[in-house]
Amino acid sequence: MSRQVEARLTLRIPRDGRQELAAAVVERLGRAAVVERVDDVDLTGVRPGLNDLRVDATTTLACDDAATSDRDTADALSEATGVETVEVVDHEAGP
Repeated sequence: MSRQVEARLTLRIPRDGRQELAAAVVERLGRAAVVERVDDVDLTGVRPGLNDLRVDATTTLACDDAATSDRDTADALSEATGVETVEVVDHEAGP
């Protein structure tokens, strides 16, 4: 069983990436153990750095129930490569 989670995140994406920013966000978040799938990504800001881009995004994710609280979910998402900050803003139980 999964639950829908809406989260605001800040990620660092390398400048030399060959894919679109939204696709890079999906790829990175998809690697987090708690994420079953990424349903939506809304890029809300991009700030260039020397070697990377700092990307702000609001995402809708299907997460497994292993992360039982918003804090557990945020902690699991923050372990994905390049993720700097995570704020879970809403969640609902799955079917």
